[in-house]
Amino acid sequence: MNRMRLKRLALASVLALEDVVESGIALGAQVAGRRHPMIVPFIGHGTPTRARIGARLVLARREAESVEPPPTESTSQRSRRATLKVSLARFLTVEVTRTPVTIHAPGGDVVVRTDRDGYVDHEVALPGVDPGWLEVPLSGPDGAHGVAQVLVVDQATDVGIVSDIDDTILHTGLLRARDFLRATLLTDITERTPLPGAAALYRALTAPGRPIFYVSTSPWNLHEMLLQFVRLRGFPLGPLLLTDWGPSHTGLFRIGAQQHKPPLVRRLLSEHPGLRMVLIGDSGQEDPEIYADIARDHPDRVAAIYIRRITGLDLGRGAEIDDLAAEVTAAGVPMLVVDDSAQIAGHAAGLGLLDAEAVSAIRADLP
Repeated sequence: MNRMRLKRLALASVLALEDVVESGIALGAQVAGRRHPMIVPFIGHGTPTRARIGARLVLARREAESVEPPPTESTSQRSRRATLKVSLARFLTVEVTRTPVTIHAPGGDVVVRTDRDGYVDHEVALPGVDPGWLEVPLSGPDGAHGVAQVLVVDQATDVGIVSDIDDTILHTGLLRARDFLRATLLTDITERTPLPGAAALYRALTAPGRPIFYVSTSPWNLHEMLLQFVRLRGFPLGPLLLTDWGPSHTGLFRIGAQQHKPPLVRRLLSEHPGLRMVLIGDSGQEDPEIYADIARDHPDRVAAIYIRRITGLDLGRGAEIDDLAAEVTAAGVPMLVVDDSAQIAGHAAGLGLLDAEAVSAIRADLP
């Protein structure tokens, strides 16, 4: 038996064990009456005739537990303790698996089943709805309900934006594990720092009614937190396309950027064939290679690529990315490695992707 087959068998065993354990936890919580099903809707997207709807069915506590720490703690200690408790609660979810959820779409009700992790990801037909935002109600067991916001892309629009999140619009520090954990677990979302000028840049890029899609390897558990950040910091609203952290058929923890982002971006190109995409990422992970591959395969569908240069990057890695950008640009797709939002704005204005007047406003947001 070869090593690859052993790995597949081991992962299958882990998945089976996870299913048994989670089913037991879910059953116990429901029998004890401490939790009830809750639908967590994700932002969907589509065209006037089709839309992709996403959500997750989980068990929520019937009564929220107090997060107040002992009165002997200082204000900063209380704040850290409360933030940590809320952060951990996002990951300690109990999924409701293989359970019917009804999508009440304008074209008629559609009943789908959640998968082994409690997710719904389904494409529904629409009866030629107007472009803009559409509300799609969802319902599930024991009165569970929710409303999915769906971005219906105007078919007259010819440009869309695809952006990473961590270290592209939000300071995270993915290259440094300690910084990443501190930002994710111990920092309240109201204190998380956006990259200077990024919100103004994205508002300018989407001003003519263009859609934006946020693609990240962050887990779906952080969807509500990231959505709050986007709204709080003035970024344009759009679907957040995240991933699931946990055992899968390919690994024990999560899939990497190379497994997650390329299929998603290619699916966006397929689902929105009239859009040329502006791809924005950073140099910390594999965004340069991922976007370059997509540009090579679909040069007529990529309007430009912008890679933010993060601090602390190895000099050799930086040179590799610069060479890659030169290669892609020479092949006909502009690819620029930048230090700040103003450089993106200036270049994009030269391509006609945003108004030149917006460049000065973006520069004003820089320190």
